[in-house]
Amino acid sequence: MKKCLLVCSLFMVLLLAACSSDKAESSDTDYPERAIEIIVPFAPGGSTDIGGRILEKYLPKYLDNAQFVIVNKPGGSGTIALSDLYASKPDGYTLALTTHRALALQPLYGKTKYKHDSFTPLAKVFGNQQILVVKADAPWQTFDEWLAYVKEHPNEFTFGVSGGIGGGSHLPMAELELQAGITVKPVPFEGTPPAITAILGGHVQGAILQPSDAKALIESGELRAIFNAGGVPVPYFPDIPLLKDQGFDIVYDSNTSLMAPPDLPENIKVKLQEAIKKTMEDPEVIAEFEKASLQVQYGTSEQVQEELDAENEKAAVILKELNLID
Repeated sequence: MKKCLLVCSLFMVLLLAACSSDKAESSDTDYPERAIEIIVPFAPGGSTDIGGRILEKYLPKYLDNAQFVIVNKPGGSGTIALSDLYASKPDGYTLALTTHRALALQPLYGKTKYKHDSFTPLAKVFGNQQILVVKADAPWQTFDEWLAYVKEHPNEFTFGVSGGIGGGSHLPMAELELQAGITVKPVPFEGTPPAITAILGGHVQGAILQPSDAKALIESGELRAIFNAGGVPVPYFPDIPLLKDQGFDIVYDSNTSLMAPPDLPENIKVKLQEAIKKTMEDPEVIAEFEKASLQVQYGTSEQVQEELDAENEKAAVILKELNLID
């Protein structure tokens, strides 16, 4: 009798395990079965948001006609959005489109539950430079004129930074302060659009932002670019002087990637990565990004993590020099 009960129990365990396996396999095969949320850590209207909406439009073409929904969660230099991603279930239904600088920098302050390598990188999708812009009627026509002014008027030049003090758009200027011996005043904003509004309204004298965000206003003659903190010239504004060509060892690009929560199942990760790669190779998508003045720069998950590691290491050095971290 006991032997019979033991055999029956073993049979039931094996049956349940098989059912569970079948259910998991079915769930994997059916992914996605509902809308996929892409969190953007910045306000609507900025380059990250614009890039996200292009992906929202075209990714369904390569992922079983899935539905994507952009959710803007600005604030905390990206920590609000990325904290939500970190806490979300790793089922492929919550992703984030974030700049590397937002992810690489904030954990250095020791106030986040996540680290720069806590997430599952999916792919890099586009990149950009960072430039300083001022109103077109500002008295400085060139980088040299602007630099001479800020040297003669310490702590008077005000400039907007998206993401807050010590964030990615603040660091290029902070490092320039150290290398050039100048002092300027950063003013934090939760996104690029409000920073631009502040420049045009005369509330700040300039802002560090991505060239795609200022392209139309530069072309219309409302804004003027003073310097480019990126590693390469802006394709459509090649004459903006690079800081590295002005004698300063400063290079800050702004790369943007799709990230998933930690412990994302491999099969879902692969499915998403294949869809993203095909999307970024689509001529229509490339044209959309070019129209938005965003530079397609597809990169693998391994490349994303390498760039995050390098940016985290570099930021740790400069933040210590600025006495922003121990």
